[in-house]
Amino acid sequence: MPRRERIVWVVMHYEIMGPSHSSRVDSVQFHVASSLEKAEAYIRSHWVESHSWWQVHPHVVDSDESDEGDEVHYYSHRGTRLKAAPIKRAVAAYQKYAERHPERFPPRTP
Repeated sequence: MPRRERIVWVVMHYEIMGPSHSSRVDSVQFHVASSLEKAEAYIRSHWVESHSWWQVHPHVVDSDESDEGDEVHYYSHRGTRLKAAPIKRAVAAYQKYAERHPERFPPRTP
């Protein structure tokens, strides 16, 4: 008898980090939810910096397949659904963040 597929929704948090002159994208898995709606509720219940965003995608539990498909959902740092990852906006927000916090981002030395 074939097993019923169990789907979980993985919530990833992405942010810009590193020195402001050579920043990069970093990500971490934050949460696993039983439905897309619960994943969205989780995102909207958490506060993150403006130089970050969320991604939610489904995974089949205990799957032998490495390709899970193309279904990916992106959300702003405030939880608004987006069509794509807002990398350019996040980099610009990170530059502004670095300017507001010079104590964390000392000037680059030659």
